[in-house]
Amino acid sequence: MSLKYRLTILTVAVFVMVSGSAAALGVWGARRLAERQLLRRLALSAERLAASPVPLNDEALTPLSGLLDAHILALVVAEPGGVASGVAAHSRGDWPWRELCASLASRPAASNPLPAGGRRYYHAQAVRAGRVGPPLRVVLLADESAVRQPTRTILHQYLLTLAASSVLLAAGIYLVGLRLVRRISALSRSIDRTLPEKIPERRRRGDELSRLSEAFGDLLGRLERSRQRLAAQQRLATAGKIASTVAHEVRNPLQAMRLTLQMVRQDCPQHLREALEMVLGEIDRLSLLTDELLVLAGKDARRVEAVDLAAEIRETLRLLSFQLRQRQIEAELELPPLPPVVMDRSRCRQLFLNLLLNAIEASPRGGVVRVAGRVEGGQVVLSVVDNGPGFPQAVLAGRAEEFFSTKTTGAGLGLSICRRIVQEAGGRLNLYNTGRGAAAEVTLPCGKLPRQGHSAAQG
Repeated sequence: MSLKYRLTILTVAVFVMVSGSAAALGVWGARRLAERQLLRRLALSAERLAASPVPLNDEALTPLSGLLDAHILALVVAEPGGVASGVAAHSRGDWPWRELCASLASRPAASNPLPAGGRRYYHAQAVRAGRVGPPLRVVLLADESAVRQPTRTILHQYLLTLAASSVLLAAGIYLVGLRLVRRISALSRSIDRTLPEKIPERRRRGDELSRLSEAFGDLLGRLERSRQRLAAQQRLATAGKIASTVAHEVRNPLQAMRLTLQMVRQDCPQHLREALEMVLGEIDRLSLLTDELLVLAGKDARRVEAVDLAAEIRETLRLLSFQLRQRQIEAELELPPLPPVVMDRSRCRQLFLNLLLNAIEASPRGGVVRVAGRVEGGQVVLSVVDNGPGFPQAVLAGRAEEFFSTKTTGAGLGLSICRRIVQEAGGRLNLYNTGRGAAAEVTLPCGKLPRQGHSAAQG
């Protein structure tokens, strides 16, 4: 229910309860006042009639009853303070005077109405001393309609006033609530426009205040997530500066070590060459790590050119030949002639070095790593498939960020760097599980090789 309706109903309900209580007290007070006025009028009329020389008989009392607006009884008493012993006279008319005479015989208090004939009668008495006969008690009686009628009139006036006031109050509160609801709704919409996410279905239910409260909650949640992302970016920027410094300091010594080992390998006997190949492979892996750190820090120098993907994959597999032999993994290539793509050559090799190294490390001993390529709609699609345990759910859901790794070794930069390289080249990286392993599918837009560098890629 809308807030304006709730405010209107609640306010009118409180107003009706308070005003109704006040009206009940007013009606009760008006009834008590009418009773006192009626008793005072009856007592004064009874005293005047007892003191007057008007004969107390039926013919004389009947017209006086109409003038005084009350029924009149003249009761015979043995003495002024005694009990009535009979009826001397009464005003004529249709009223239960016999029942009232029986009730008056016990001298009831004037404030207690007498029940008779289904009604209640208020009464007042005065004694006339008899000059010849016994004294007479003059009793004036009036039924409760004399009190009920003015009380009912006052009650009707109260109810009409209460109804009119309730309608006016409801209209006023509704207009005020309408303005309030519009401002609250406008504030909620302003908050919703700042949220990029779709408005939850729960926000469409409830009144305006509950939706505003939930909107503020969503806004605070977004601010908290932004604060966490900003803190993570600051930590990442700091790590990037450190990584850039470390990578620059390590890169040159690694290149010198590689050149030296390549020179030594030429003059080494055969039984030492395999050990040197292993050392060169580890140096390549360290070089890959330094390149990843430079990419992370954004400090690497890029040179965009047309790249033959098939040739780069074969060269990458040659660099990983020691890892393939060590784990007894077979590499299967299904590479038809592919058009070139425009990207940085070193980054291209880094991309496939990461993907192939991940596939080799994920595959069991004696497994198979398959690399296949095809052309679809002006794009080159390359897939690297292994027969390992597959990608974790966090990686498939895209929640793997920098420094996230599912292995006990490594810095956790591989897939993140791959995705960044592919996106910078205008492509996309799709990761999925085949049921018998993991697959990484790279889609890159086609480009043109320069004439002097053109070489056909043979599958």
